[in-house]
Amino acid sequence: MLHLLHPINAFVTKLVNRETDPINQARVKMLTYILILYLPYTAILIFAYSLGGEIQHLMRVSTVFAACVLLISLIYYTRAWKLASHVVLCSLTLAVWSNISFYARDITIETLQFIWFASALSFYMHGLKWGWFYSAINMLPVLVYLAVDDKSYFYLGSGPYEVTHATYLFVTAYNFLWIIYMHYYFFKAFNKNFISLTSTKNELNELNDKLKVTLSDLKNTSNARMDFLSTMSHELRTPLNGVIGISNALLLQNPREDQEENLAVLKFSAENLLLLINDVLDFNKFDSDKVELENIPFNLTELIKNNYSSLKLKAREKMLDLKLSITENLSDKIVFGDPTRLTQVLLNLLHNAIKFTENGSVSLDIQIISLTEKQITVRFIIEDTGIGIELHKQQNIFEPFMQASTSTNRHYGGTGLGLPIVKKVLTMFNSNVNMTSTFGVGTKFSFDIDFQYQTFTNPVTIESASTQLELNGIRILVAEDNPVNILVIKKTLEQWGIQPTIAENGSIALQKLEQQDFDVILMDLYMPVMDGYQAAYAIRKMDNKTKALVPIIALTATVSDNIAEKVREAGMNDYLSKPFNPQHLFSKLKRLAPQTRQFLIPKPTE
Repeated sequence: MLHLLHPINAFVTKLVNRETDPINQARVKMLTYILILYLPYTAILIFAYSLGGEIQHLMRVSTVFAACVLLISLIYYTRAWKLASHVVLCSLTLAVWSNISFYARDITIETLQFIWFASALSFYMHGLKWGWFYSAINMLPVLVYLAVDDKSYFYLGSGPYEVTHATYLFVTAYNFLWIIYMHYYFFKAFNKNFISLTSTKNELNELNDKLKVTLSDLKNTSNARMDFLSTMSHELRTPLNGVIGISNALLLQNPREDQEENLAVLKFSAENLLLLINDVLDFNKFDSDKVELENIPFNLTELIKNNYSSLKLKAREKMLDLKLSITENLSDKIVFGDPTRLTQVLLNLLHNAIKFTENGSVSLDIQIISLTEKQITVRFIIEDTGIGIELHKQQNIFEPFMQASTSTNRHYGGTGLGLPIVKKVLTMFNSNVNMTSTFGVGTKFSFDIDFQYQTFTNPVTIESASTQLELNGIRILVAEDNPVNILVIKKTLEQWGIQPTIAENGSIALQKLEQQDFDVILMDLYMPVMDGYQAAYAIRKMDNKTKALVPIIALTATVSDNIAEKVREAGMNDYLSKPFNPQHLFSKLKRLAPQTRQFLIPKPTE
């Protein structure tokens, strides 16, 4: 007997597998089994009613048998199981109404079974709305029947039709079994789905916990990496500060021509090493989203000229024509932004242009695209006649650690971080880098940046006054514990006629400030006994207000992402990273020294 169920089960499984939703699969399986198992049920009744000569009941069950065959075919060929279930529910509703009004003319157990069957099936197959609808129209004849006293209200013929006791018992028992099975199966499927969802939810919770642990580990690893890089940066920058600083000092002492060439190579190599270190550290900062742009005033024309001048030697070594074109309308404007990050973009692009150009020229063209009362849009164009980039490789060059090809890396070197950093910085400027390149012909990069700006009424006078300012004689206290750094700072300041006072730590710096007056303090941040932060706090709390307000410039080799914030919180006015450019130090001293403060550029009014 059981072997007969295998084909039926395979047939139903085929229909079920057409659905992807577990609940719909349960609905299709339940409805199909109801229709299939109603075939032997109605077949038995057809036989019983035929023997008993019960023509009315015979006609009804024969109709049900034929309907089950048609509905199974409908589901198999058209997958319209929802339509089939509506037909079944309508048939059950018709059976309820016909039982009360015609066949039994009373509320029998069979009628109540049909009502329960229709109500449960409608909710299971179609949800709440259809469930309420079918339940209501099946309950309605019962309520009407009970409300009317005169039963003749439903008489449509000569009287109710009798049915044999055995047949009635069979029908009642079979219907009860179906009602029980329907509840059992649907809730079994529902419970299975619920358990599956609960299990999935638990697995997801476990996975989330593991992900949280992994993310925490990654964060700790990232922080440890940044701490390591910061430490390594400090350790690398300190000797580089000596190499670059002494090179600058020696170059200013009128060396012989051969010595000047050697010193220039030494300085260039050290600055290249510093550039590589900065690229790696900056990329890590960008990757951690810990970089913010400054918004300070600066002379854009002067910045561009300085960048251009710093690359002249490199271009001359390769016998390249380094061209610069700046629109005249820009010379009288002070813009507000981040000069350090802009310099980083320009130097990366210009370094690349020179590096990948063997002969010909490299040009930097600065144009004004739009100009309003408060805002200026500047276009920067860097173009070269270098090796160019093949079309299918052009997008890769903006990916970290990627270059156009491995042969390019072997021949020209580099970390592959320059252009990704350019892309990230320009994104912070709300700009994009545009590139056009022809392999073997050259490459052109361009980008636009919006700046707020102010215009000087007499820029030439201001520039001339600025350049003629002398720092000779200003009193500077240097708090520094590293002998090499002390030597570098002393030689740098001496070329401007400044004889600094040296303090080996913050505590000594406080003592010297109490004993005499100073115009500016250069404060190293990490020193024994008392570091730069503690010393700055102590200075700002001094009773003597003149001494308490002395300008302090922090000197640091660290690359902490919040160094600017920490410096300002400690009460210091500005900071300078080691190795520092002497011109940057000169500019900051000129801005903060008492006799030159009248040349400070005001911030724009909001």
